[in-house]
Parts: sequence; C-alpha cells; structure tokens
Amino acid sequence: MGFSPVIAKEIVHRAGLGGSDAFLQAFTEIQTNLLEHDYQPGIYRENKEDFYVLPLDSKAGKPVNYDSVSQMLDTYYSGKAERDRVKQQSGDLSRFLKNERDKNIRKIKKHEQTLKKAEQADKYQRLGELLTANMHLVKTGDRKVEVIDYYDPEQKQITIELNANKTPSENAQSFFKTYQKLKKSKQVVIEEISKAEKEINYLDDLIQQIEGAREQDIEEIRQELREEGYLKTKPAQRKKNNKPAKPDPEQFYATDGTLLLVGKNNKQNEYLTNRLAARDDIWLHTKDIPGSHVVIRDRNPSEQTLYEAAQLAANFSKSKNSSSVPVDYTLIRHVKKPNGAKPGYVTYDNQKTLFVTPEADLIEKLKKKPQ
Repeated sequence: MGFSPVIAKEIVHRAGLGGSDAFLQAFTEIQTNLLEHDYQPGIYRENKEDFYVLPLDSKAGKPVNYDSVSQMLDTYYSGKAERDRVKQQSGDLSRFLKNERDKNIRKIKKHEQTLKKAEQADKYQRLGELLTANMHLVKTGDRKVEVIDYYDPEQKQITIELNANKTPSENAQSFFKTYQKLKKSKQVVIEEISKAEKEINYLDDLIQQIEGAREQDIEEIRQELREEGYLKTKPAQRKKNNKPAKPDPEQFYATDGTLLLVGKNNKQNEYLTNRLAARDDIWLHTKDIPGSHVVIRDRNPSEQTLYEAAQLAANFSKSKNSSSVPVDYTLIRHVKKPNGAKPGYVTYDNQKTLFVTPEADLIEKLKKKPQ
C-alpha cells in the first residue's frame, strides 16, 4: 500500500535475481530511508528527465543532487515549461534530422558493399593480361581456357571463364573494361562515403543543438536548414523582407564575474567565433564531440574560470551525461573556418586539452551574474 511503480521497480532492481530475503532487504532499506527522512533529492537527466527524493539505482546515469527537496523542485520546474515548449516546437525537426541521419547510414552501408566489390578490380586486370599473353590458346566459341598464372610464385594453372559469343580479343578487352569501371567506382565510392560521414557529423551537431536549445534558438536552426537546402522555404516566408535578428549567444558568468558566451546553434557559433569574439579571447569546444562553441571574454582567465568554461562546453555537448569529457581550448586567432565548410564547422590548432565531468547544477549557478 502506498508504494508507487517507481519504488516497486527500484526494489526489484536492487533485489536482482535474489530470493525472498533479497527482496525483503531491498524493501527494508527503502522503508528505513523514508521512516528516518533520509532523503537525497536528485534530478536524473539521462534519457527521460525525472526527479526523486531517494537515490534510484534503476535510473540510468548519475543524478544531480541538491541540498533540499525545495531546491530540487525549483531547479526542475524553473525551466520545465520552456523545455516542454521547445520539445513541442522542435519535435518535427528532431524527427527530420534523425531520418536524414539514418538515410546517410544506409547510404554508407550500400557504398561499402560496392567498395567490397570494387576491391576485386585488380583481379580483372590480371585476367585480361593473362588472356592477352595466351591468346594463341583461345578461339571464338571457347567457354574457358586454362593458362599458367605467372603472377603466382608457384606458377599454378588458372581457369579463365570466357564469353563464347566474343572473340579472344573482345574477352580480354571486356576484362580490362571491368577493371577500369571498378577502379573508377572505387574512387567515387570512397568520396561518397567521406561525404556521408561528414553529413552525419553535421546532423549530429544539429540534433545535439536541439536537445539543449532555448525557444529563440529553434527558428535559427530552421532557417539554417532552409539555407542549406534541407527544408523548403514556404511562399509566405519568401515574402518576408524582415532582416533576420542578430544571433544571441547565451550568457553565463564565471565565479569571478568573467563573461562566458555559449553558441546554442550553428548561427550563434559562427557569429560568436568569427565576429563577436576578440582575437585574444579563449575559445573552447569538446574534442571530436558535437557541441557548442564557448568563449571566455578574457585573454588571461583564472584556472577556475577556465574550468567553469570547460564545464559549459561539456554540458552543451553530446557527452553531457559522460564523465571525464575532453575539452580543447585555444585563442580565437587559432580558430578558422575552411572555405565551403558547413555552418559552425571550424578547424583550430595550438590547443590544450583538459578533462571535466559535467555538473548540471554548476551550470545553473553560472547563469546568475555575481553581485
């Protein structure tokens, strides 16, 4: 009586495959926590966001713990309304991007099959040369011929299958044509696989950006997709001549008051990194992981400020639920956008790397400007 499905699931999880004693022990542990008011309020953000006043081993990921139930509830519900609105507004975008990502994954698998076939190109060149060298053994109408394979160190006999409707010379030319075709397709397929892999990385970036977006960020993502040709521009949108609003990176403040800026989508990332930031500002990004551009508006920040900025980079990345996330940092002057690159894509050098484990509660503190 009075036990919710959440607690029932937790008891089963703790008891595992044990017998009645294991279930009794798990039940007693939770009962004792409740009777003694031994609460550990926490918000679970991995998979579906949820909160509870007791530690739940059955939930995925580690919770962000709070000093009181009130503090936990304030944190959870303060942004929930906006998160729900964002989820509603971006549902179609998320589905579209994931479908596009799946399409590219299927494309790569298909290309890999073609590539596997193309790996046999040298075999057809070899057959053509062997047939040419043994043309005197073949006549029109033959379906096969046995020749010595002079490519083989042991000089073994090899059987070459022939088209009986073709002359010996035409059979040899057919092998050479197949060789050239497969060789060319191999080059094309390798390029197509590389293109699809870059596309997946770009889509991963956008999917991650939607997960951490504010309401004002969603329309900028839609606009980017229209500009890149993924979404069609509706006639009503073409008629609008309003100048698009300037991108608005989110502002945070380090413990010492230093301004920290975070791009929440590619338009904001580009504006922040290429136009807003000064050449000697510090730029941060998760290493080889989709995420936001972060800028410290200080050329010589403290170790604590650098750590807090790295926390922002890790929290607003695909690895926000991971531990020991690598974050690269360098001066803005060392960050470049290659010609023709997708929005938000940059290269950089002279970087150093630090590792942080994302703390969601710290991000809440950094939103408030120190008095």
